[in-house]
Amino acid sequence: MPTLPNDQLHPTPTQRSGYQYLFTTKHHGADLQAAQWLPELLLEEEFAVFDRADQLEIADGDGWLYGVQPEGSGLRELGTWSQQLAAFPHARLGEAWHGYPLMPLNERAPQNRRGEKMRPSKAVFLKMELAGVITTAQRKRLMKGDHA
Repeated sequence: MPTLPNDQLHPTPTQRSGYQYLFTTKHHGADLQAAQWLPELLLEEEFAVFDRADQLEIADGDGWLYGVQPEGSGLRELGTWSQQLAAFPHARLGEAWHGYPLMPLNERAPQNRRGEKMRPSKAVFLKMELAGVITTAQRKRLMKGDHA
């Protein structure tokens, strides 16, 4: 989906928790300093990453959800900086969630988006591995921040 003209609420809540999801213009072309979803990634695919993260309860201690989209034997790139992992910050009760591609990042990404401060905890990656969403090799690679 190319740039969104307005924020758009997904019509269906998540299957497990009933969370509403908001596609934001900020992460769909309106703010080029912010992480951007790939233009060719369909909104339904973006929502599917969020819905699966909720279904599998891939969350950190702050309630943020994290997701990936398997593709063949690897992981699909979700963002314009080669991100393969998406973050969904915890929303306040009654508010819609939103998300953005988080990591790993390629050399086109701003310096302030790289490094360990942007990386989820090891527990998040272990939850993904235990849920069968990523392999052990993918977990190790993602934890190092490798996008290859």
